[in-house]
Order: sequence, then structure tokens, then C-alpha cells
Amino acid sequence: MTYDYEQKKLENQESLRNPRIGDYWHEMFCPYFLVVDVKGDDITVLSCLGGGYTRKHELNAKIDLKDRWTFDLSKSMVVNREWISRAVKYESIEGFVADVVNSEKTVKIAMEWRDYKQKQIRNQIIELEKQWNEFTGWVHLKNTENI
Repeated sequence: MTYDYEQKKLENQESLRNPRIGDYWHEMFCPYFLVVDVKGDDITVLSCLGGGYTRKHELNAKIDLKDRWTFDLSKSMVVNREWISRAVKYESIEGFVADVVNSEKTVKIAMEWRDYKQKQIRNQIIELEKQWNEFTGWVHLKNTENI
């Protein structure tokens, strides 16, 4: 299999314009980030880029296991297209420092993040319901329009 530079450049440019869930940016097998959600201009990623402009105050979203690495689903962050462009393109010359891949495996990881977030939100709702019940003594709200 030969590397088609021009084809990869077109794929990278298209992904930069229209990020998709499952877009996995990497450089020679070194992970950069994985797109897990896209809502308009807000793009949620699991990033492996540390320091600099990318993750100044947070730990990386990559964790090492014994025989492989994976993403820490709790470390997602919302970025924009400018952030992605700065992360994957060279600063002083034309071209991409990283390439994008979108596969069944990368989409599966994004869906795992989605499941994680749904469970996290549901747990927050359950905790808020408990706090509500303790505060008011009401188990169910009959009319929430007046709140």
C-alpha cells in the first residue's frame, strides 16, 4: 500500500472544514485527538496534546494500559475549528503535521464517550432529585411550570 499524499491532504482539509464524530487525528501513530461530538461550531474532543495552547491546565485525555492506550472519557473538552487547525497544521509552512482517519473503531470510541456522558448526566439528575426530595419533602412535582 502506497501513501497518496494528495488524497490524504484532501481528506485532512475536508475533515478540518467539516469535522465528523470519529475523526481521529494522529501523526505516525502518535494520537493527537479524537472528535466525539459536533454541535455547530462546538466540537468536543478527547485530546492527547499536553501543554501549550491545547491543554494548559488539564491532564491529557490519553491513559496508558499495560499493552495499549485508550482515552480517558472524563477528560473531554470543547474546541473550535481554529483550535483543530492550530493543532494539526504547521505554523510556518503549508501542510498538515497530523493526518485524520475515520473508521469503525474510532466511531466506536466516540460512542463509548457518548454512553459515558449519558450515564454521567443521569447520575447528576438522580443526585439532584435526592437533594430536591430532601429539601422540599416532595417526591414528585405535580406542576413544574411555576418553578
